[in-house]
Amino acid sequence: MASHRLRLGDLAERLGLGLEGDPDAVVSGVSGIEDATADDLVHVRSEVYARRLGECPARAVVAPAGVDVGARSALRSVDPGRDFYRAARIFVPEPMAAAGVHASAVVADDARIDPSAHVGAGCAVGSGAEVGPRSVLHPGVVLYDGARIGADCVLHARVVVAAGSVLGDRVVLQPGVVIGGSGFGYTGAEGGGLAKVPDVGRVWIGDDVEIGANSTIDRGTLRDTRIGAGTKIDNLVQIGHNCVLGERCVVVAQAGIAGSTVFGDGAVVMAQAGVTGHLRIGANAFIGPQAGVHRNLAEGERVIGTPQRTPREWRSESAALKRLPELLRRVRRLERAREDEAE
Repeated sequence: MASHRLRLGDLAERLGLGLEGDPDAVVSGVSGIEDATADDLVHVRSEVYARRLGECPARAVVAPAGVDVGARSALRSVDPGRDFYRAARIFVPEPMAAAGVHASAVVADDARIDPSAHVGAGCAVGSGAEVGPRSVLHPGVVLYDGARIGADCVLHARVVVAAGSVLGDRVVLQPGVVIGGSGFGYTGAEGGGLAKVPDVGRVWIGDDVEIGANSTIDRGTLRDTRIGAGTKIDNLVQIGHNCVLGERCVVVAQAGIAGSTVFGDGAVVMAQAGVTGHLRIGANAFIGPQAGVHRNLAEGERVIGTPQRTPREWRSESAALKRLPELLRRVRRLERAREDEAE
């Protein structure tokens, strides 16, 4: 993909990278190795990936120091993936929304919208809500009364921020995210049945958090639900009331975290994992895909499977499970042999 042409020397200067090769060579965009043209910039992370360059026509590559990229010019980087996508943003700048409030938006008289913010078509901004400098509300965003949005946030279409929830700076909410919905809490009702537990807490989201499409984070029952700075949450994730996620956590698609569970900094929850409520998950713990976690995890502990087991236990059990059909056949043969002997 491309938007304009740049001298390789100028691109290296803008990225702050060393250049090996022709500074006057021109690049016009970025691409994957398989789809690149001669004027594209590609990247490799190691010698293993460099072998994929093969017949790739691209004349320029972002690569670690010392990795052989043939006759191509090389922008040398300690983190080629990061610097490649920095280059991508130079070639294809993110569209900038114009400041102002669309005529079709409904904004309460006492809401505070920074003059540099953008409020798109069909948005609704409730009483006492705040939108910070340069933040963007795409069409159909709804801010309930008292919701607060920090600076440089981007709320994509149909996002709902309820219950006076508070977003820090540079928060990105992808389409359909719901922040501050009522938690799944019930108690016995007089005369039978269930009665809803009222929620009086909010959701607090720290700086530089990104939350994927159609994910939901419930408001707290008594205390607030909190998402720490730098945490990244994928699409279709459910986080229950009163949960606390530390800083720089990662939660991958379709994971579910039940109420009042607390995660330390840097914890990782992989796709489709489920974590029961009222647990303590240590810093830098790792929960594997489709794991079912029902006990506390220590700092740095790694688990997988349902119920959760160490990776070594899980691999051993999986290997044994593969042998089960043959073991069953052997048992049946032994049973038939004993029956024949009895006759």
